[in-house]
Amino acid sequence: MPQIEKMSLKSFWEAVEQRLAAYSADELRAILRTMAQETPPTERQAFLARLKPIAETAAAVQQALRQEDLLADIADLTHELKAEMERAEYWEERYGWDEYYDEEDSLGPYEDFVEPLIALFDRTDAVFDHGNYALARAAYQKLFAALGLEDGYGRGVSAEDLQSVDIGEACARYLRAVYETEPPAHRPQALFEQMRQVQSRLARPRPMLEDIIQISSKPLPDQDQFLSDWVAFLRGQGGSDADGWLREAVRLSQGTRGLEELARAEGKKRPRAYLDWFAALEQEGKHREVLAAAQEALQTLPNKLPIRAAIADHLCTAATKLNETDTLRAGRWEAFVAKPTLVHLLDLWDTAPTGEERTRLMRQAVQHVKDYFAHPSGRQEMETWWGEDDFERPAWISKSVLAHAYLLAEDWDTAQQLAAREQVLGWSSSNNPQGLVMSFSLVLLSGKRSGTLPPNLTQLWQWGLQNSIGFGYWGGIDKEEDSTLKRLERAYADRLSTASSLSHGKQEQVLSWCLDVAQQRVNAIVSNQRRGSYGKAAVLIAACAEVLRLQGKGKEAGALLDDVRNRFPRHRAFQAELKGAVSADGA
Repeated sequence: MPQIEKMSLKSFWEAVEQRLAAYSADELRAILRTMAQETPPTERQAFLARLKPIAETAAAVQQALRQEDLLADIADLTHELKAEMERAEYWEERYGWDEYYDEEDSLGPYEDFVEPLIALFDRTDAVFDHGNYALARAAYQKLFAALGLEDGYGRGVSAEDLQSVDIGEACARYLRAVYETEPPAHRPQALFEQMRQVQSRLARPRPMLEDIIQISSKPLPDQDQFLSDWVAFLRGQGGSDADGWLREAVRLSQGTRGLEELARAEGKKRPRAYLDWFAALEQEGKHREVLAAAQEALQTLPNKLPIRAAIADHLCTAATKLNETDTLRAGRWEAFVAKPTLVHLLDLWDTAPTGEERTRLMRQAVQHVKDYFAHPSGRQEMETWWGEDDFERPAWISKSVLAHAYLLAEDWDTAQQLAAREQVLGWSSSNNPQGLVMSFSLVLLSGKRSGTLPPNLTQLWQWGLQNSIGFGYWGGIDKEEDSTLKRLERAYADRLSTASSLSHGKQEQVLSWCLDVAQQRVNAIVSNQRRGSYGKAAVLIAACAEVLRLQGKGKEAGALLDDVRNRFPRHRAFQAELKGAVSADGA
């Protein structure tokens, strides 16, 4: 289901006012009648209660929101929550949390605090919307503190538990309240500190100034002067947050020209300024300028900087728009060199003009991936990377990327040597290319092409491709992975259609290796009673039998199946899986 982009509060109210101004009184009556017809029976009284003019005197608003009681009500609920947390050890020792409550991740007694907290957030939002920024600021601070409370076992009520609260908007309202209540001279320092606190305490994405501007229908007071002060302040701060806020401030205050000046003056220190510059140019449809700017960035930045891949991707997008094929190919290679991922490998394959050029590129890719594995500096940081994206992160690539490069380069021998060093278990890991290489070898030996393979070999080959991308590890297929899988299938269909034929002796050598690995894998799975993998073992041995039959070796195929059946006569679950796999082939 496509994700709907959220409209900011400022844009929403502007759109509402525009529509109200555009409609006549009769048209507005017709709209209200339609809304009334669509109102469920149980909500009709509430609809009628709202259908009347509201005299918004200051006293009426304060009474409706109970402003004078808001902080006291938050304090009372926080006190009750802390008291409940002090009893957590009692529940744990007497009953065990999981025994008393149905699920391990249950909120337990803290469930009773969810609705009251939601109601307090709603009241605080309303206080902000009615312009009482000082009270809203204090209330949000206390509410955020309540969400950070935990008992001795790390349990409490988190922002994620308040499903009807838009915590992102609550953070934006709070930060806008900070801005509105601080003296202009102190705004940069105060906002900087509170933006970082919101991000860390609530584990939120980096809040942006644009969020603060868009959370209210009112203009941001002193915006031009603040932006100037904000830029000056941020230039003196370090870290990725300050860099991100500085780039945003330059964009808001100076537009595309400001981003261009920032990138050219400080691009080596702030390489993301190039990406912001490109994005602004792309919005303006200036693809020629993007191309020139990206080429300039690649000439300026150090060769081993990972962000060069993102810069090259912008270059490639512009080259595609401008139909500049040679520039596109050069950009694809730049992206692969910076980050030799499977997707970038497939980009190289797709842009090569001929089969010979594809093979040459794949051989170049092999050498680069081997060099990348040999010099892993910076890749260890992957385990602790928590950045906003992966543009500046060194690429983590699996051995399957190298295996794909070997196979697409028609270097069958080296691919087999790479796979032979791996374990016969763990094929679902993208870092174990044995299943990929073996399934490809069987497809090559079958003499068949995609769409005409027998059923078990089809399944085995599909698993090999999926696992090489990482589906087996992550346990799901998203749109990006599905696209990568389809691209792999097309690449191998092309490769197999032009692949050189193996000599008879070479076929026998490859087949012998495949059968030996298959036997080892089946033994490891079935002997150790890995019941969850019985189906995989059955498909593997049945696929080997299918290839033998396609080579005119029906007797050997039957002997292979009989040998496996006789070796595990008491493993009924495996015997059933094997019977099903063989039946699928019609043998």
